Amino acid sequence: MRRRKVYLMVGVGIFSIIAGNRIYQKSLIEGNGYLGDEVVFFAEVASPDAEPEGEEGDTEDDDWGNSEGASDGENAKEGQQTEKGAGEAGMSNAEGLPVSSMVAEGKPYEKISGKGKLQMYNSTGTVLVDDAAYELYNYVNSYASRYAKAVNDLTRKLDSSIKVYDIVAPTSVGITFPDNKKKKLNSSDQEEALNNIEKKLSGRENFVPLYDILMQHRTEYIFFRTDHHWTSLGAYYAYCAFCAAKGIMPNELSSYEKKSSEGFLGTFYRDTDHNKALKADTLESLVPISKNLSFEYTTAEGDKIPAPVVADADGYSASLKYCAYIAGDNPYSVIRNKDITDGSSCIVVKESYGNAFVPFLADHYQTIYIIDYRYWEGDLFDFIKKKKLREVILINNISMTRNSYLIGKLAQIIG
Repeated sequence: MRRRKVYLMVGVGIFSIIAGNRIYQKSLIEGNGYLGDEVVFFAEVASPDAEPEGEEGDTEDDDWGNSEGASDGENAKEGQQTEKGAGEAGMSNAEGLPVSSMVAEGKPYEKISGKGKLQMYNSTGTVLVDDAAYELYNYVNSYASRYAKAVNDLTRKLDSSIKVYDIVAPTSVGITFPDNKKKKLNSSDQEEALNNIEKKLSGRENFVPLYDILMQHRTEYIFFRTDHHWTSLGAYYAYCAFCAAKGIMPNELSSYEKKSSEGFLGTFYRDTDHNKALKADTLESLVPISKNLSFEYTTAEGDKIPAPVVADADGYSASLKYCAYIAGDNPYSVIRNKDITDGSSCIVVKESYGNAFVPFLADHYQTIYIIDYRYWEGDLFDFIKKKKLREVILINNISMTRNSYLIGKLAQIIG
């Protein structure tokens, strides 16, 4: 009898916790979505195998199960530290609606429609629709502030004559995700998130805007279907935006030689348990115009290895073809262009989104130093001073700005 009472009390307690959590989430949804200084939005998310029943374009609320977003440092991409973040907080508009469900009006962006049902993979924060997968993104205000502080700390330490470019790349879920499926998605509006991040910067940096230019080309092949990275074409448009910020002319798209490699199955293929609905990608790489380039990367063990700036991806396995760009993720690399003799140089501080971007810079600088802050353990300020560098380029994807571990790694080399 006593044991039955104990079970009854435990059952009542568990029910109270679940009910209280539901009421708390509901109060946030019905309110403005803000909790103190942290931007929070809770939404109901589908099970891995199903989307709620309803006609195409149905606007009614659906009864979905809870999302579990991926935690920092888990589900690492390519066997390394992931650029994913907390996955628990998002953004809402003044009316309490998830801004991810609102399509910008008055802007000449082409619409994208999805036909199939969503398939959610809660443990990896991945959603699949039709033949493509996407990584959910949720803005976390405190982490965005920490990211901005790291950038501000760097510019504060540097001489004011040194130019600092900060590039934060949107991801595919914020650009190419089908418009008619957004109401079913627990993901923050990346345009608003990028605006918030820019506002937190000191203003000394050149914040390179990418959202609009990528949206203008959203129906092109600018993000992979089976991988969380952008394609070489997507990185090219980012390069064009950088050139505009720097005040130089970018190379014409038609001037690049292309290398193609079929059968790329990236991180999303793994994160969806090798879902056969995903259509394998083609790695179509734009090769630097300059032919007199040398590239050398230094491994974590200290070995220095020469390699092409853009390699033939056919030499890589299906899951590693993105490593064709600057030989993948290495602590330290250098590109030298022997056709340029003006002494121009820069340093690129990056995670893996920078890999496809860096090759476009090779036509503009005599020397490019590349640091992957996830693996490099030096002092960035001392390095810039030693090399007498006048330009610093920071490039990350937006999910990095909600990842405590990666923000900490960046802050560590800034000091």
